[in-house]
This record gives sequence, C-alpha cells and structure tokens, in this order.
Amino acid sequence: MTDTWLKRWLYTTNHKDVGILYFFTSLYFGFVGAILALLMRAQLAAPGSNLLSAAYYNQALTMHGLIMIFWFLSPVALGLANYFVPLQIGAKDLAFPRINAMSYWIYLAGGILAVLSFFVPGGTANAGWTTYQPLATLALGTGPTLAYLGMVLLAASVTLGSVNFMVSIIWLRATGMTLSRLPMFTWFMLFTIIAMLFAFPTLIAAFVLASTDRILGTVFFTSTSIQPSILWDNLFWFFGHPEVYIVLLPGFGIIANILPAFTGRPLAAKNAILISTGLVVIPLSFGVWMHHMFLTGIPVSLQGAFSIATIAISIPFDVITLSFIESLVRGRVKFATPMLFALGGVILFIIGGITGVFLSSPVLDRAFRGSYFVVAHFHYVMVGAAIFGIIAGIYYWLPRMTGRMYNEKLGKWHFAISFIGFNVLYFPMNLLSDMPRRIFTYPNQGDWATLNAMASVGAFIFSGAQILLAANLLYTWFRGPIAPANPWGSPDLEWTSHVEGIAPIAESGAAPPTGGWIGQLSGPPQGHETQSRGGAVGHYGHLSSRPIQISIGALVFLIGAAFYPSISGVAGLVVGAGAVVYAFWGWAKDDIEGKFVVPPEDVGDRWPFASVPKLKLGIWVFLSSEVVLFGSFLGAYIFIRAASAQWPAAGSIHEIPLGTFNTLVLVTSGLTMFLALQSIRKGDRRGLLTWMGVTFVLGAVFMGVKVSEWFNLGGSGFVLADPAMSLASSAYYIIVGLHGAHVTAGLLVMAYLMKKTSMGTYTKDSHEAIENFGLYWAFVDIVWCFVFPLFYLL
Repeated sequence: MTDTWLKRWLYTTNHKDVGILYFFTSLYFGFVGAILALLMRAQLAAPGSNLLSAAYYNQALTMHGLIMIFWFLSPVALGLANYFVPLQIGAKDLAFPRINAMSYWIYLAGGILAVLSFFVPGGTANAGWTTYQPLATLALGTGPTLAYLGMVLLAASVTLGSVNFMVSIIWLRATGMTLSRLPMFTWFMLFTIIAMLFAFPTLIAAFVLASTDRILGTVFFTSTSIQPSILWDNLFWFFGHPEVYIVLLPGFGIIANILPAFTGRPLAAKNAILISTGLVVIPLSFGVWMHHMFLTGIPVSLQGAFSIATIAISIPFDVITLSFIESLVRGRVKFATPMLFALGGVILFIIGGITGVFLSSPVLDRAFRGSYFVVAHFHYVMVGAAIFGIIAGIYYWLPRMTGRMYNEKLGKWHFAISFIGFNVLYFPMNLLSDMPRRIFTYPNQGDWATLNAMASVGAFIFSGAQILLAANLLYTWFRGPIAPANPWGSPDLEWTSHVEGIAPIAESGAAPPTGGWIGQLSGPPQGHETQSRGGAVGHYGHLSSRPIQISIGALVFLIGAAFYPSISGVAGLVVGAGAVVYAFWGWAKDDIEGKFVVPPEDVGDRWPFASVPKLKLGIWVFLSSEVVLFGSFLGAYIFIRAASAQWPAAGSIHEIPLGTFNTLVLVTSGLTMFLALQSIRKGDRRGLLTWMGVTFVLGAVFMGVKVSEWFNLGGSGFVLADPAMSLASSAYYIIVGLHGAHVTAGLLVMAYLMKKTSMGTYTKDSHEAIENFGLYWAFVDIVWCFVFPLFYLL
C-alpha cells in the first residue's frame, strides 16, 4: 500500500494531484522565505544590532526575495490553477499531462538548487533579489551559481507550464464554454500565462549569461569594454516588470471570481475589467521596464516616455478597482472568510497603487528608489494584494478540494490578525523614505528606531497569523463538517458539475468525496476521466516516471555544472546528462509502445482555433516563447556589439565560405523536410522516410561542421581567456551553442519520428507529428538565418 501511495505521488500526471503538489511545495518555500524575512526584521528591530553579519543579512535578503517571488507567490497560484482551471472550463485534464508533471518536478528541482546554495562554502547569492550584475558576479563560490541555475530551471518550468495552460484554455473548453462565459479566475490565469510566456524567456537568457560567466569564464557581465550593468538592467527588467502582474493577476482573478458569490449580483463591468487586464498584460507591462532605470543615465526623453507609460498602466487598474468597488456597493455583501480576504486584498492594492504613482516620476523616483518607501510599495502590491487574494481562493475552494467546511471563526481571526499585522509591518516603511533599504544596520537617528521596531513587531504578527491558516487546513482535513455541494451558490462548473460525487454529499451526508484532498492524499492514483464531461471518474491509470526522471537528471547535471571543472563537477555533468537522455528515451519508448495514452477530449468550444489540432497549437505557442528566447540572446549580442569599441572585422575570425556552406546545408535541410511532409500528405511513407533521412544527414553535417569549427577556432586563439577576443568569443560560443543545442534536439526527435515511420504509424490522413516537427525545424533554420549574418558577415 505504501509503495502504491508513493508511486502515485511521484509518477502522477493528474491535474488535481499536480495542483496539490504545487500547493504544498509552494507553502514549504513560503515558510523558508518567511523565516529569512523574520531573521531580517529581527536584525533591524533595533539600531546597531549584530544578530546577523552583513554577509548573512545580504544572503537572507537576496534569497528571501527570490524564493518568495519565484517559488512561493506564483507557484501557489499555479497550484490552484492546476486544480481548478480544467474544472472551470469543463476539461478532463490539462492538454499535456506529462508535461504538466514535468513542469512541477523541474520547479521543485530549481527550488532544491536554491536551498542547496545555502550549504556550500561561502554561502548563497548576496547581491539582492535583482542580482544586479556585475555586482553579483563578484560573489565567489558555488552558492550563487547554484541559485542562478535554480532560476534557469524555474524559468524553464514556467515556460512549459505556460504552453500547457494556454493550449488547455483555448482548446479544451466544454461545449458552450465560450470565451465570454469563462470564469474570471480562468480569464486572469490566461492573461497571467500570456505574460509568463513572453517574460520568462528573457529571464532564462539573463541567468544563462550570468551562469556562464561563473562556470565557463565568459565575460558578458565582467568586461570593462561595455556597460554590463545596463545589459543586465535591460534583460532583467524587461522580465521584471511583467513579473509584478504575473504575481498580482491570479489573486485579482480570484477576487473577481468570488465577488458575485458574496455580493449576490454579477460582477460589475466584467468586459471593462477584461479589456483593462488585456491592456495591462500586452502591451503596457512590457513597455515600462526602463522606469527601473531612471538613474542609469538614460536620456531625459526616454525618462519622460517611460514615466508617461508608467502612469498609463495605472489607468486599467483604476478601472478594475472601481469595478470591484461598484460590485461591493451595489451588492448585499456576506462577510465570510473568503470575502474578507478579497476585500483586504483590494484595500491593500489601493494603498500600494497610490504609492506606486509617485515612483512613476523620474524626479520622485530619484528621491525614493533607494529607500524603504519602495519596499512598502512593492510589498503592498506583490504581497498584500496578491497573497490576500490567493488566501481568499484557498478558503473559497477548500470545501471543493476536501469535501469539508473550514472553521469560519478561525478563518475570520486569521484575516483580522493578518490584516493588522501586515499594516503594522509595512505601513511604517512608507514613513522611512529617508532610510536606505540595503543596509543591515543603522544608527539611532530620527524615528528610524521606532518605525523599524513597529515593522519588526508587525512581521512576527503577520507571520504568526499564518499558523491559523495551517490550523484551519488541518481542522478542515480531519474534523471539518461535511460541505454542502455548493456552499457559495456559485454558477461555475467546478461547483455545479456532478464530478466525483459532489452532489451526493448534500443529498446523503456521505463521507467526503475521494476526489478531495482526504481521498487524494491517501487513495489510489487519480486517472483521467474516461466518460463525458460532468460524468463519473473512470480508471486510475496514467502514471509516468519520466517527468521526475528528467528533473532528477537536470538537477544532477546543473549541480555538476556549478562545481565544474572539478572531478565531482564533471561526474555530475556526465551522470546528469545520461539520466536526462535515458528519461527522454524512455518517454519515446512509452509512446511507441502505447504505455501512456491520453484519452481523447470531447469536441467542445475551441474558437478561434477550432481548425488547429492541439499539438500544432502547442508547437506554435512554444515557438512564440522561443522567439523571445533567441531575441533576448541576439538582443544582448547587438547591445554588446554596439557598446564595444573594438570588435574583430568580418572574415578575420570566422571563415565566411565555410559559414556560407553550412548555411546552405541547413537551409537545404528545411527544403528536404518540406518534401518529407509532402510525401506523407500523398500517402507515400517510403518517400517520407527517405526525405527525413536526407534531412537528418544534412542536420548532422551542419552540426559536424559547427563542432569542427569550434575546435579550430579554439586552436587559433579565439578563446575566452584572450582579453581582445573575450567578448566576441563569449557571444559566439554561447549563442551559436544555443542554436546548436536546438539542432541536436531536432536530430533526436527526427530519429524518433523515423522509427515511428518505419513502424507504419503515419499515414496520409494521420501525420500531425510530422507537420509539427516541420514547424520546429523551419524555426531552427530561420534562427540561423539571423545568426549567420550577425556573426559572419557584419
């Protein structure tokens, strides 16, 4: 029984199980982040304190920010989304269950790297959560490297999850679930996913470049020939400002979702809220990043433009907030615990939003940006509004997840103490506008001591209040009364559809449903529904060991990378790479042998992509994120070229004839891949196999020429250690290497497709995988058509 239980939780691909894993794992990381915060507030409780040294304080500050933002706030919302978005849209699961599980395990692997970074000599990252370069590059030891590589894994996990959620919401909606009928939580998660999809690839680029500086000796952020701080600012903040809304929007979506249930009337101005949120996500959130760079010397004209853009982004939030207020004013408000936290979230957001308007001014920003005024603003928005909204969702959906009701009195005490503690903690920081925010101790001057003491007391009150949340979860789990079928009278599908015995609870007073936490944590593995939407749950299959195997391999590989070039580091690289290859081979083998098959979804409402197959839509969404990824790397390269006073002349390093030949080889492989696709469209399986074989050979020739070119360049002095060539060689090896990794991945997939072709899998009427791979291979060709002239001809 224990073996079955363990295997179920390690190998599950069910969206509810994965949601529960996200939920509890993010709570653990939230606990870690809270401990770090309490250490900081204890240090700052009195002037001249020596509880923490400067080094330990900086490490606590840095990892508190990274863990709370990346491993707690967003993932806890993703846990709720995993559980409830499929239920809200009437789907049996997310579009790609194994990728969903892999996304979780990669997220956990990244978090393990971040936590491990505390326990290596020299400690962890210590340059602040923004990890400004080149300041962060100066930190010695493997701890910061482990933390940075953890960020890369985290961002990769988010990208995979974004593709999965976007395809699911677009393609798996039940019949009649038009876009206009989507619940608000699902709408806001869709907006969040869009922001994630286009923001996180830039974060990947930033931390890959920072990590290669530390591991391979590249000089992206250590060269004195450019301004590396400006390069980092552009990469990080192009991601960083959308991240504010990535954290905030799920909480707002929950508030918008539950307001009608507790006001007795439809949400006011729903369409205006959706339009406003869409404007926030694209284009406004991606158009204000330079307001974080007012003091970096950017032109005054740019400062003015980004100041206006920052003010403009407040207007949609004014619309959203006023719509929430109108819903409250016109409704008959029931002050249950979920509603109290939703109301608290709105109030805290108003306070944080007002202080944010001041920071849109370049003049006021110059005065406030280095002070605790910014800390207060940041936390009122990203902690207050976001986490209060998420806690509202936890209480709102707890009866649906467990089949039991929480303790209402305990919930209200939780809200009251949390709200008081939060404001005691952060409101005094608004008054500390003259106190620097990056100091570990301070003199006894003015009212600094009093305000810091208040804030520290508030920190312990607010943190202690979360013990009540844990107590309520345990109470609900073990002793809570049986929940009504729909305790809030919600019209949404997660409450009204007769799935997993929800209705019989109210009718018969039976035990909680096995689909709730109680049954899910102790029962057999959850499978995918095999009957129609709203019908009974079917079998308990669909376990897969491959997602966790891939994640363990990636974890070992990156630990090895952090300790490279030591013997243990090289061993970790070899073992980790072998584990990843083995896991993907097993994934392909499972597909070939039919060991993992996702039951087909009923045809539902798929507008506006009804004619696009699910996998093809997934490929298009994935490639859109790849465009941003390569755009970030190539944008960094263009910045370096423009800022560098010296650069090798075209043709002096790279052989133009050889590069031209290799380009023709790769472009020709795109043509042969097209011919392979045309062959199977005619039903010519032999032609498909022949032309795919030619494509494989051409791709292998391209990679062979590229590898030999790398060795020849190294032998001729084009190395990282040469100061005259360090920037050029850094950019070449990393960016061309990234493209080469994509080509290599394509060759491996091609070998898999040729194996399935030889088995007779693809026919004239069924060859979607060939078309999808053709899109990927065409993308690889197109990227090289940008890389080749930038490195060889210009």
